[in-house]
Amino acid sequence: MYKYCLHCEWQISTADGYTDEEISKRAIDHFVETGHTVDSVRLPPPVVLEN
Repeated sequence: MYKYCLHCEWQISTADGYTDEEISKRAIDHFVETGHTVDSVRLPPPVVLEN
């Protein structure tokens, strides 16, 4: 999951090691603190390589 602000450079992603729950909480916190709109994109699942 990738969430980003439509008004500033704020962003957060599962690629940074956060869980979906942490990302959602931080996005809500960002909205409450700034009033900025946050949008999201669901990232594709990681590719599993088989030997």
